[in-house]
Amino acid sequence: MRPRRRRRRWWGPALAVLISAAAFGLFAQIDLDSVRGRAVDAVSAWLGHPVILGGRLGIRFSDGPVLLLPELEVGDKMLSVREVRIAVRLWPLLLGRLEPKAVTLVGPRFRLQALASWRSATGEWPALPIERLEIVEGTLDGLEGEMVEQLALTIVPASPTGPFDIRGTGRRNGEVLRLEVTLGRLEPGRPVGFASRVQGAGIDASLAGAVNRGTDGLELGGPLKLTAADAAKFLARIGIVAAPLAGPAKAEAKFAWAEGRVILSELAFEAGGLRVTGRIDLAESLRAGETQLAFGRLELERWRETIAGLLGGAGGRDISALLSAEAVDLRGALVRQVRAEIRLLDRQMALRQLSALAPGGTEITIFGRIDSTATAPVYEGEVDLVSDNLRLALAWLGLEPTGIAPDRLRRAAASFRMSFDGRRLTMTSLDLKLDTSRMRGSGNLALTPAPRVDLRLAVDRMTLDPYLPLLAAAIAAGVGGTVAVSADALTWQGLGLRDVEIEIGLADRVMDLHRLRIAEVAGARFAAAGRVALDGGASELSFDLTTSRPSDLLRLFGNGDVAGIPVGKTMAAAGRLNGALADLALTGAIVSPEGTTGLDGAVRFAGPGVAVFEPGPELRRLIDALAARGR
Repeated sequence: MRPRRRRRRWWGPALAVLISAAAFGLFAQIDLDSVRGRAVDAVSAWLGHPVILGGRLGIRFSDGPVLLLPELEVGDKMLSVREVRIAVRLWPLLLGRLEPKAVTLVGPRFRLQALASWRSATGEWPALPIERLEIVEGTLDGLEGEMVEQLALTIVPASPTGPFDIRGTGRRNGEVLRLEVTLGRLEPGRPVGFASRVQGAGIDASLAGAVNRGTDGLELGGPLKLTAADAAKFLARIGIVAAPLAGPAKAEAKFAWAEGRVILSELAFEAGGLRVTGRIDLAESLRAGETQLAFGRLELERWRETIAGLLGGAGGRDISALLSAEAVDLRGALVRQVRAEIRLLDRQMALRQLSALAPGGTEITIFGRIDSTATAPVYEGEVDLVSDNLRLALAWLGLEPTGIAPDRLRRAAASFRMSFDGRRLTMTSLDLKLDTSRMRGSGNLALTPAPRVDLRLAVDRMTLDPYLPLLAAAIAAGVGGTVAVSADALTWQGLGLRDVEIEIGLADRVMDLHRLRIAEVAGARFAAAGRVALDGGASELSFDLTTSRPSDLLRLFGNGDVAGIPVGKTMAAAGRLNGALADLALTGAIVSPEGTTGLDGAVRFAGPGVAVFEPGPELRRLIDALAARGR
């Protein structure tokens, strides 16, 4: 009895060894090259794209059999995989057939843009004749680089044609994302319904709808809903940095992905008091497209850093945008009816139109271009404005017109070309209607520690007195530059000046009078040139004049006892003024019907536009002689 039992103990192991040896012999008969070719052909046919296998095919039996396909690449960089593990059924493999049970993709790298163009000649969906598809250590490259890393997904089909249950996780910027997708049954020529949800990193997003394989690739669409716990962090993740928002955000839109474009229509976004509606239509690369956005109320100064970041990151992009806002908070006031039509092209912004209603009933329309390729943005373009209260608009801009009479700087209409680089403002083709005056010309303003103004104007008519305090303030502030003005008619101290030309230069509180010509002032023609020290230093002016009404001219300088001087006799004078403005000495000569007489006296300027003339002894004798003859 005992020996018989001993033989039975060894029978089981011996049989196992015999079967294993037989199986190993059968496995040894498998033609790996043939299996490799059939595997590659099968995957290529299933996906509708060529498949390249970089290494030799292997077989693992410890948990298998499992075919090992190393370094596999699908299509034109649509998908690359470090290793594909295909669990196959044993007996079909021994008989030379491949019947996979499950597939595991190890280290796959998906390229979203390439996947979007996935299509086949028949337009049919590839079935999934396996029990499970797993992805481990995967990476998804989005439209702007790496989008998701450490991707782990499990896809379980209810049948080869679905429905499919997809669940998994991934990481973005070190934060875990969870994905849930339900995909409907695959039927030839029909779209597939789906419902998806992504959670993590403070974001909860859901998208449901249908996906179809069109002639230009995948077409996908449906309602999108998104909530974010931190609005600023969410916007930073999509490239909008430094957004001045706090608290949660929510967004809803109709999402469509078709013909190489991503479209968000009926978009509504709310966060931290900001409300935006509109439409976004972009190419898959996010580097070209169009957008229309309407804002409620926007505090523009808070968004300055964000706008600068968007312009700085516009390299290589071509984006057209139509932006509008009910009201914009700017410099402590509301700017209404804001509308901007722009095009961003490689860090340059074409401002097709910007219009707004600013304080003072000021309607502004701007066209032009902003170039952000330099150290500071440079604007070049055209400006049109109409204002019912220019004084209020200037005060809003911080240019309070103190000292100018309150009945001035009211109605204005202007158009001009302008360039501005943050330090220099240049205007050309200026056409300005200000109160009752009209001016044409050009100028520039240098915003340096020592400001400089260069201005050239042609004026039809203007009263100077209300603006002289502005001139005095500019001189006191040390403003330099050149000013050239020609005018048909000016009024000064109630006196009419006709056909006036003046050109002056300002530097270090010294005024160089390059040219002053007045065709008619108090019955006289007058011309002058010289140098005036505005700080009380020595000044020197030369002048000449002719008049047939000397009494009018003398009365202009406060000499009221000259009524008897006859009219009609031409007098000519030429002279010089020397000394400080408070006491200028007059020398020269007068040619009159009485002969040639010395010109002497003093001119004292008590302020801009306030001058008093005191004749000297020689001139007084001439005045008295003329007055006596007139009597």
